Amino acid sequence: MPVNFEKNEQGEKLIITIHGEIDAYHSGEVKKFLKDAINETKLSKIVLDMSEVNYIDSAGLGSLVALYKDARMAEKELVLACLKQTVMRIFEMTRLDRVFKIVQTVEEA
Repeated sequence: MPVNFEKNEQGEKLIITIHGEIDAYHSGEVKKFLKDAINETKLSKIVLDMSEVNYIDSAGLGSLVALYKDARMAEKELVLACLKQTVMRIFEMTRLDRVFKIVQTVEEA
């Protein structure tokens, strides 16, 4: 299943919806798209709407950690929103839920 993205500016936030799986096959594509979005936007808060992500593996987690660092270097905040229970469980097991700001809805970000 290919991975797709939607970008939407909402007030002070850039909201990026990810459709598909963030795995070893797609993590490079996800990383490139999001890195470009972080560098191009003037908005200081980037919200990743992950409501359409059913699966993430270690390569996907690695990409998100790298993007988190890129965002901090650019003085921007990266927020994860709308994680499905299976994806959230992976963040909890790896303790990345303590690194990322994770919210239930895009509006909370």
